[in-house]
Amino acid sequence: MKAYVESLGQEAHEWLLALYVDAQFGLLGVDTLARGDVAGVPKCFWKPIDRAHALRAAGFILVHNHPSGDPTPSFTDIKVTARLAYVSRELDVPLLGHFIIAGDKMDEVGFW
Repeated sequence: MKAYVESLGQEAHEWLLALYVDAQFGLLGVDTLARGDVAGVPKCFWKPIDRAHALRAAGFILVHNHPSGDPTPSFTDIKVTARLAYVSRELDVPLLGHFIIAGDKMDEVGFW
């Protein structure tokens, strides 16, 4: 999956992707949830949850990029991820991870 999203690190605008996986972390599908500007991307909670249910996914992983070159999660990244993690667990398609790509660096948004 890493190879699939590595090119995000070179994008000039923010992209938010959802990768849907089965119980063995086999990739079932990938969706572009949003494309933003250089400062951010809009987030919709229902899109990845609805799609995960449609694919009968065991869960999903979010990946987005920071065009700034710094993969450090912002306060908003952490807050939104924590809320989505809670909602997705309640709806039986858990958010399994959220990664930020910037240049050739990657960081994880902690939400446990």
